[in-house]
Amino acid sequence: MKHQQQTSNKGDNLTKEKSEKVLALEKEVALGLWVQVVGQLIEVKGLSGLLQIENDTSGAGEQQILTGVWIRTIGQIVEAISVTNQINETDLIKLLQEQKIAITGDLLVAIGAAYETVGGLRVLEEETAKTTRIIP
Repeated sequence: MKHQQQTSNKGDNLTKEKSEKVLALEKEVALGLWVQVVGQLIEVKGLSGLLQIENDTSGAGEQQILTGVWIRTIGQIVEAISVTNQINETDLIKLLQEQKIAITGDLLVAIGAAYETVGGLRVLEEETAKTTRIIP
């Protein structure tokens, strides 16, 4: 009987240790997402400033790139908030709702990246059209 209690205590300690490690890793993931949000905000600020400076010369491609970056930024913020809300959440229904919101954030990031890519291709086409080719 004493052996059973010792085994049970070891199991409880391992479970507690594992839970603490999981919580620490979840917090690390959330921190990483917030760092990405800060990077996204810096990027969108810089791109917005560049577009304002080049207002007369910027084309549809540059506008599309900026729009894509904004969509990615919004998605990143949604995901970071949702993942942060999942930490220490014990209500299964709320947890599942937050997971769905995080997935929606991921989807926005993907859509924004695709939209930005198409904008980049437009810019490339615009720049290629401006370049005159000299054949030696």
